[in-house]
Amino acid sequence: MQFKIENDQIVMQIIQTSDAHDLFSAIQNTLTELRKFPASLVWALEEPNLQASKAFCQSRLIALLNQENFVFIIRLNASNDFLGVMDIHDIDWQLNTASIGFWGNAKFKQKGYMTQALRLFIHTLFLKWNFVVLNAYVDVENLPARRLCEKNGFLLKNIEYDSVKNPVDGSFRDICHYQIER
Repeated sequence: MQFKIENDQIVMQIIQTSDAHDLFSAIQNTLTELRKFPASLVWALEEPNLQASKAFCQSRLIALLNQENFVFIIRLNASNDFLGVMDIHDIDWQLNTASIGFWGNAKFKQKGYMTQALRLFIHTLFLKWNFVVLNAYVDVENLPARRLCEKNGFLLKNIEYDSVKNPVDGSFRDICHYQIER
């Protein structure tokens, strides 16, 4: 499996414990945006701290060994700036399907980096890892994430109404199920 994905501008690599500080910093930069969607980004409700970021990195390395979750850190190739995170989870190795998740560092938003990263990620998952279907689940009001999916060829399969409970106010959120096939 390919654990380094890159083009001229960006590089994506499997998360390492050495990424914890940059991860923590990016979460701090992006917390306001992340907390707008607490039903789908529950982890963002916790107060960020370096220890939690280290623990996350370590837990994802264990998940990698178990082939349950592959988390990639996205960086600018030239400067090594931390752009965001992209992962696959809910992997079905028999059917070659998985779900993807992503979030970008607000410091670099609207520069096209996440669009590039998702395009590269999809290409690698289809051509090098032999996945045939990828899913993405996005809060109906998370317009930037929805646009990112749509720009990269995901089609809205359905809207799962009242499917996720918002831990902040107990309301139920509608989640868009996007899908792309090889």
